[in-house]
Amino acid sequence: MTHSRQRGFGLVELMISVTLGLLLSAAVIQVFLASSTSSQIQDSLAQVQETGRFSMHFIAREVRMSGYMGCASRGLGRESEDNFRDAVEIIALPADAVNFTPQDMISGANDVGDDNAWGAQPGTDVLILRRGSDSNARIESATDDSATLVNISDNVAGFEQGDFVLLADCQKAAIFRVSNEPKKAGKGPTVLVHAEGEYNSQSRRNSGSFGPGAEILGLDEVRLFVRDTGRANDAGDPISSLFLRRRGVGGGGVLGAAIELVEGVENLQLLYGVDTNGDFSINQYLDASAISANPGVTPNWGQVVSVKAQLTVVANQGGVVGEDGSGDAQRVIDINGNAVANPDGRMRQVFTNVFALRNKLP
Repeated sequence: MTHSRQRGFGLVELMISVTLGLLLSAAVIQVFLASSTSSQIQDSLAQVQETGRFSMHFIAREVRMSGYMGCASRGLGRESEDNFRDAVEIIALPADAVNFTPQDMISGANDVGDDNAWGAQPGTDVLILRRGSDSNARIESATDDSATLVNISDNVAGFEQGDFVLLADCQKAAIFRVSNEPKKAGKGPTVLVHAEGEYNSQSRRNSGSFGPGAEILGLDEVRLFVRDTGRANDAGDPISSLFLRRRGVGGGGVLGAAIELVEGVENLQLLYGVDTNGDFSINQYLDASAISANPGVTPNWGQVVSVKAQLTVVANQGGVVGEDGSGDAQRVIDINGNAVANPDGRMRQVFTNVFALRNKLP
């Protein structure tokens, strides 16, 4: 009888095949992990750069428009404090809400404390800007000193009762509040009344007549700051954002609620370029705590002609880069040469730019 020989893998062959399989599996896992890490880094980098670009673009627009007064911006924004006050009549109330001179077009707060008025992150800065609004209308017929109202062909700007209004031509301006309820946009000719009482200190303007074509703009106040959103990422790390509060057209003269602009802004630091000798060049950069609200003191807010903004932006996903103390810790430096802390392994980047206040420059 013939017996067939059994054939199969020997122990050595089996061990070799298992070892090769493990090596191949390890290589595949390594490639997968590297690809996953690269994807996380790319996602975090894209988020950081998008947030930084949007935030800087928004801040740039608001800073450059600070002090805008329509046609009057060509001259009044560059006048001395006294000449400016002579050219701009303010009858709106309350007075501290409508100061609109070179001294009041921009201001800020430096390294705010825990219990600050804006709800901003402690240690961050706050920027406050005032300007004429993008929404505007033109008066329908000439108005003189005795007038207690302004005629407009249509309320295209959307003015409402209580709104702060800037009436300006190229030589002068007047600021009042709308005391009536004008027609809505698209409803035809209407009037903006500035009666004495709750909204205005007097009903008549003393600033002279304004001819047809004079501009009527809302008076905007913008406040920018960084605030904790109350949300957290998957690892429980807090998420902060750039926020905006605005008082403008259609708000009845009331400062609006804080609006979240963009997620991932961790810190806002500001320095202000000051022109102390009136030659429209910057003599020094100072933080808000070193600038006086008194126009008779140097340096003061009326001498600020530019803003240097620094944003620290952070991605949401943790564990993407090395934390402080690790061998592969991410090293990010701010404009003062200080290392930005990284306690959570989230990617961070510092964005810095300088913006001129166009309406204060030749």
